[in-house]
Amino acid sequence: MGGFELLEHTADIGVRARGATLEEVFEQATLGLAEVLGALRPGTGEAVGVAVTAGDPGALLVDWLNEVLWLHEVRGHAGVAAVRVERVAGDRADGTVSFSSTDRPAEGTFVKAVTYHRLRVGRDAGGWLAEVYLDV
Repeated sequence: MGGFELLEHTADIGVRARGATLEEVFEQATLGLAEVLGALRPGTGEAVGVAVTAGDPGALLVDWLNEVLWLHEVRGHAGVAAVRVERVAGDRADGTVSFSSTDRPAEGTFVKAVTYHRLRVGRDAGGWLAEVYLDV
């Protein structure tokens, strides 16, 4: 059910994420961001708590991904080893992102920010769907 795919756009890169739950959609979108960054390193790593608040699921997703992007940058472009979103409810999203050591630099696209451009988060046939665009 879950997964992500990258979407082409003139000046940005989009991520379409699917999941059975809203939490799974956040996890898949985070993996999509890591893929764009060239920082997806599945495995073990240092777990860092992530908590954001915003007014709706779309804003929560943008804030969540921007927080992960910031953590990736301040940790010397560390790899994203795992994502666990514990809860997305009301105006809050909580979970952890595990970052691997910086043994090799990210080899993907530099992402300036996660944007609200064409943002979409909602129920889909069989689960949840999110589309979010990254400013590159």
